[in-house]
Order: sequence, then structure tokens, then C-alpha cells
Amino acid sequence: MTKNKTILSSVLLASALTLTPITATLLSANTQVKINSISNSIAQNLHRRGIDEDASKKIAQRFLTMDEELFSLMLQNIKNSSVKLNHEKLMDFISTQALMQKNVKLDSYAYLVSMAHKIKGTVLSKEDLKTLNIIAQKNSFYTL
Repeated sequence: MTKNKTILSSVLLASALTLTPITATLLSANTQVKINSISNSIAQNLHRRGIDEDASKKIAQRFLTMDEELFSLMLQNIKNSSVKLNHEKLMDFISTQALMQKNVKLDSYAYLVSMAHKIKGTVLSKEDLKTLNIIAQKNSFYTL
């Protein structure tokens, strides 16, 4: 019985050690796809609006001067919150800011409130304001 447990433990340990690099590679590839999708979404959005494809890619690259992974994480905090912002409208807003070469300050409460108000087109509830405050605090940890 003890021999079987030892063999089973060894097999489980070996399989865990063998599969760990695969899992890490998959996670890294998944993160890369999300990062690329933000800059690609901005470029596609601008191209759909009539801007040349090469120019829209350059605008998107210039816009994402900060670490794209951090920007993706900050954006994910907004998407996963109870403040329901339409993804298309959010990307339209970000694309417009990129086109006008304006900073998108996802770690600023005032900026998040202004952005959410413009996207929703209505007055934000107290719950939305509290949630945006929490998001701004979370996002500020990424910019330290």
C-alpha cells in the first residue's frame, strides 16, 4: 500500500513538473493576445472611421506609450466592475482620445467619472461613483 502511494506521488509530481512550462506558456500567450487586441482594437476602430490603416496603427502605437499590460489590467478593472459600460462605446472613447492625442488616465477618479458619464450619457448613480472610486484606487497601484 505504501509502495503504491509512493509511486502515485512520484507520477503526480513528475506530471505536474512536466506540465508547468506548458501552462506558463499558454498564460503568456493569452496575455499577449489581450494586449495586442487593445492596440488592434484602437487601430481597427480608427480605420473603420476612415483613417488610413497604417496611420491608424501608428496612432494606436503612439497612444499606448505606457506598459500595455498595465493599461490592459486597468481597462479590465473597469470592464469587470458593476459600472456597466458598453465595450464598443468604451473602445470608441479610447480611440477618440488616441486620435486627439489625449491621455487616458484610468487611475484618476475624476477622469473615470467623466469618461463613464460621456459613455453612458446619463447621470451616474452613487453606487457607480463608489465603484469608480475603488477602480481608480486599484489602478493607481499599477502606476507607482
